[in-house]
Amino acid sequence: MRVSDLTPPPGVRAVLYRFTAGQRRWFLAALLMLIVEATASVFQVYPIGYLIDFLEGKRPPLWFAWIASPQYRTVALLTTAIIAFAAVRSLGDSLAEIYLARGGRRLGYAMRVTLYSHLQQLSLAFHNRRRTGDMLRRVTSDIEQVEAFIIASLSDIAGSVLILIGTLAFLFFHSWQVMVLAVVVVPVLSLIATYFSQRITATARLQRAREADLTSAAQELLTSIPVVKAFGQSDYEQQRFEEGSQKAMAAALDSAGLEARFSWVFHVLEAVCISAVVWLGIWLVARNAFSVGTLVLFIMLIQNMFKPTRKLIKQWATIGKVRASVERVTEVLARRPSVHDTPWAEEAAAFRGELELRHVSFTYQLDPEDAASATPGDSEARPALDDVSFRVRPGEVVALVGPSGAGKSTIAQLVPRLYDPQVGEVRIDGRNIRDFTLDSLRRQISLVLQDTILFRGSVAHNIGYGRAGATRDEIVAAAVRANAHEFIERMPDGYDTELGERATNLSGGERQRIAIARALVRDAPILVLDEPTTGLDAESSHLVLQGLHELMKGRTTIIISHDLHLIQKADRIVVIRQGRIEQTGGHAELLREGGLYASLHARRFGESGEQPAMVDLGAAPEGRWMPATHGRVKRTKHGWDRR
Repeated sequence: MRVSDLTPPPGVRAVLYRFTAGQRRWFLAALLMLIVEATASVFQVYPIGYLIDFLEGKRPPLWFAWIASPQYRTVALLTTAIIAFAAVRSLGDSLAEIYLARGGRRLGYAMRVTLYSHLQQLSLAFHNRRRTGDMLRRVTSDIEQVEAFIIASLSDIAGSVLILIGTLAFLFFHSWQVMVLAVVVVPVLSLIATYFSQRITATARLQRAREADLTSAAQELLTSIPVVKAFGQSDYEQQRFEEGSQKAMAAALDSAGLEARFSWVFHVLEAVCISAVVWLGIWLVARNAFSVGTLVLFIMLIQNMFKPTRKLIKQWATIGKVRASVERVTEVLARRPSVHDTPWAEEAAAFRGELELRHVSFTYQLDPEDAASATPGDSEARPALDDVSFRVRPGEVVALVGPSGAGKSTIAQLVPRLYDPQVGEVRIDGRNIRDFTLDSLRRQISLVLQDTILFRGSVAHNIGYGRAGATRDEIVAAAVRANAHEFIERMPDGYDTELGERATNLSGGERQRIAIARALVRDAPILVLDEPTTGLDAESSHLVLQGLHELMKGRTTIIISHDLHLIQKADRIVVIRQGRIEQTGGHAELLREGGLYASLHARRFGESGEQPAMVDLGAAPEGRWMPATHGRVKRTKHGWDRR
């Protein structure tokens, strides 16, 4: 990746301005305190210059209470002034840090929750092209970088600029010649700063991108440890991680090199400027333009002018990194969700459950923002559905059957509007689902997926996740109906047992039954089952099927499965191939008809045409056979016997 490829998105200032809304009083208060600090810093050196001239007899003595000696009285007042200026300067700096901390934390909070909310609204097409680790860095470390900059660096930068302005103003009123010399330096500083700033920002952006790649690689490894170990790929993953680390380190070293060169140039320029002031001051003193004390004062002012400049040098790399972080956040916030509420959308009333696809055609496409940067392979459209039409009556169970890639799961994603079709309509109870708000639509649809997703937290929390405000009694009742209550009660803390990440302390069948209980708690009128029994053994499959039988009662249900034992219980079967409906009918009817369904059935159970017994979704008593993935199993007194 080249630095020139990392073009920043527009609107960085607009984003920062947007998130300072409501917090600007803290930043205004901090600015006032920094002005107080800068004023005190500029005038703190004035008593020293006055003292030198007083000791040389060129300044009159000053008054100070309770001291009779004019000399001691003057020294006492001047040293007290030095202490007072230092106290005021320190107080202004401390209060500015407090106000900036309040404003910075609130700004970071607003950015983080807004970005998190926006990520949830973006399309699946966006998330499918993004690395999880990269998005995590944007939500966490990129925003932390902005917070740290406001809290720890902004006071240094703003305070330094104010001190520079105050110093130039002080010089202007006391010696225009020295002020002109100082002003000449400013454009030179600006040119040098601009030159290095552009390069530091670009390298910082590259560094953040490399660090995001590294986080993604680490996240992928940690979530795939069993596969890595099973295939003996530890050395390969180690090498891949080391290569990513080297790239991140190289980017960081490039940034450090630029910072070092920037610092060296400024230190040389500082020395040249101070030397020029000394020569100019000696020339002016010789001509009685001002006193030696004033010359010392000016030298100290020039030195003090370069102290904030050194702070700016130190913070310049931070500015580049923060700019890169804000750009990365802005890039995501600038994305518009491809699926969103229409202007005329309204809250959906309770659904009866009639579902219809009317002449639906759908092609997986990139979001417009991704199309420009897509490779030729990515930009090729992938048609998934072609003029698909069918209707599901309220309470009817319809199974979608077909080979992999036929478009079954695409239909499941269109029902809750995870995608929108390019042509045609998805209708519920006779209305286009785009007429409903997304939240009110999705509240009335339950999904049970092949890859069961459970969250860190208690078992009760995961079941109650289906509906906000679900009571413990409702959670337990759902678990009983899902055939999950018994194994939950055997867990160490029952329903309060904490599940680990991805619920690895549960078997696949147990995770699936908790997902069914979650769908039962939701009590939605429309249900989508996407491969709910795939990968389960015979006993787990039987227990899951019992839970599914309870779940499907009285609900409009779409079943997507390769498991013909499950789909034969459907009221109607829709056979799909290459995005088009090829057959429709009941299980026995489609077998008699022949065609794709009969072919899939024959391949599943053998060319002999042997048909499996119908799945008994109730309890399987001893001696009853039930079909399994391979062969048959029989329940006996001693458990399940496979034959």
